[in-house]
Amino acid sequence: MSAIILILTPGTGSFPFQSKTLTMPSGTKIMLGSTEGTVNGARSSVRVPSMTNGWFAPRQTEDYSMPAVSPLPLSSSHAELWADGNKARCSLSSVHIRDLDSAFGTYVNGMRIKKNSTLKTGDTISLGSRIPRNEKTPAYITDLHLSPVIMKVTLSLS
Repeated sequence: MSAIILILTPGTGSFPFQSKTLTMPSGTKIMLGSTEGTVNGARSSVRVPSMTNGWFAPRQTEDYSMPAVSPLPLSSSHAELWADGNKARCSLSSVHIRDLDSAFGTYVNGMRIKKNSTLKTGDTISLGSRIPRNEKTPAYITDLHLSPVIMKVTLSLS
């Protein structure tokens, strides 16, 4: 049985991340989100990011005295990708995304999605939207903190 290969590369204005290559056999679901979560009421890194999963790692800022940062618009469980599970053969039109009630939304080609959306090569996914800086933004919050994760989509069959 063939599988879909979903390649996600950083888009313009994105929080920086290493490109991801996700293999999606029919029926596969992949969560997209931050590596940070809550353990016993405290925030911590609870997931291990890689090029082959949907977790996005924090990045070190230019100020090494500050801890690595995750993008504020990105929820720990932000969106879910899946390949249709009830098709005998995968096709490039069987990859979908849905928002998981994230605070800053999930966008496909600039439009906030409220229901399941089918992806195609050339689409742009944005996990969250840019948070504007204002006079109440603490000085330690960098522009990286305020950036969404923006990805260009490429689909192929294995």
